[in-house]
Amino acid sequence: MSDKSEAILAYWTEQRTQLRQSESQRSSMTNYVLVIAAGLSGLIAQQKYATTTIPLAALIVVVGLYGAITAAKFHERANYHLSQARALTKDLKDEGALPATTATPAYRVDHYAKYPRLSRLRLHWLWTGLHLAVAAYGCALVVIASV
Repeated sequence: MSDKSEAILAYWTEQRTQLRQSESQRSSMTNYVLVIAAGLSGLIAQQKYATTTIPLAALIVVVGLYGAITAAKFHERANYHLSQARALTKDLKDEGALPATTATPAYRVDHYAKYPRLSRLRLHWLWTGLHLAVAAYGCALVVIASV
């Protein structure tokens, strides 16, 4: 492997590491959002949904919206690093450090055929939807506490 190929491979490795880091941070942030929402929900229920708990319910809404925006941002960063890694993979193929063709496309087609619906469902929509559901839950608590 040439020095140029080794440099490209090192940069490719860094991009893949950054991609994993974005996914890991998104997961950790989601855990925090869920723990905060659960804790505030317990406090609201303990107070029997009194009107004084409306600010706590509003905080659940804010935390859920923050989570949705942050999850979307982590998706954007992960996509950036993935596109960089794909470009570097092309560079490695052009350098001859990787074979020009692989069996990967055939396996990808088989995978999509095996999971036609799930393969079209984007994971980032599930992450973002979860956070939006937390915000909606907070809105429901605001309504319940207001009555």
